[in-house]
Amino acid sequence: MALRHDDCQYAEYEAWFEDECNKLSLEPGFSVVGPFVDPCAFPDSPPWNSDFAIIYPDRMYVRVGEYYRQLPKTEGGGGCRQYFKFHYGPCTGDRDEDGFPIFNKEFELRIDIDCFHGRHAHYVKEDHIPEDRLPGLDFDSMDPFKFILAVEEHRKISIPLHEILGFEVVLEK
Repeated sequence: MALRHDDCQYAEYEAWFEDECNKLSLEPGFSVVGPFVDPCAFPDSPPWNSDFAIIYPDRMYVRVGEYYRQLPKTEGGGGCRQYFKFHYGPCTGDRDEDGFPIFNKEFELRIDIDCFHGRHAHYVKEDHIPEDRLPGLDFDSMDPFKFILAVEEHRKISIPLHEILGFEVVLEK
């Protein structure tokens, strides 16, 4: 099932998210947290959050999360992705109440859309690289599983993540 980021219903998103998580082929020794798809207000309706993490035996982890807001009825009334955070980096022993590794400042790559910094990435030890310095990084087509598969490929064959995902980082002027 293809996910429509512009107008989807909670049940179809939850089924898609869980199905994609179940398709992942994880090696022995990996652990997972989630997947969770949780409505924020009313059952089975927007807004909702999703969250999923893979913790690797070498103390690295990938965590993906999205937030879907309610669309007005004139635009379909379903959910529309507003924010996301896709993170790959070292895993500390600290966990939140759901068992997820606590985000920390260390990362190999983190791609975000948030209310404070808009569309940006954290990469090559640089924080908050704005979208205009990331040619080739398509925030609209980026989804959690594209990110996870890129991390998996990077871990197997050591190609830099920006090459796998098809973007570059333009230096500040």
